[in-house]
Amino acid sequence: MNEYFIGAGALLTAGPNASIAGVSLHAQTDAALAPRVRAAVVDFESRDAAELSRVLVLGAGWNAARARTAVIDPLLARGACSLGELLVLLARAAETPELHLFARWLPGEALVAELAAVGVALVAHPLESIRQAALVTGTRYLRAA
Repeated sequence: MNEYFIGAGALLTAGPNASIAGVSLHAQTDAALAPRVRAAVVDFESRDAAELSRVLVLGAGWNAARARTAVIDPLLARGACSLGELLVLLARAAETPELHLFARWLPGEALVAELAAVGVALVAHPLESIRQAALVTGTRYLRAA
């Protein structure tokens, strides 16, 4: 099991019908990588950052209750935030200076600089480095109007 990143967090959907759903993820990756991931951002859908509309944010070892207090409740209280603000929130909640991004796209220089300015490094991995994954969604939260 040392090649699995296992955690809980949130599936975030952007746009006019924005929502947050609690999730848990078991993702198989390289045995050398999995233990290094304390917090992850996973985009299973987009070909590039401009298409980003749904993203997972997760903490390693978190359960549903920890995910709720760490990211879901703070995001519901904010109502809206940028991708950079979301990633800073995740890094602080996971108490890590390093976030791992699994996606088909690379983060832009502006996002990397925004995170670096507050001491957070974003380490990008190709989505294919997740060999298989099991995603379980839970309660869906809608932001207040």
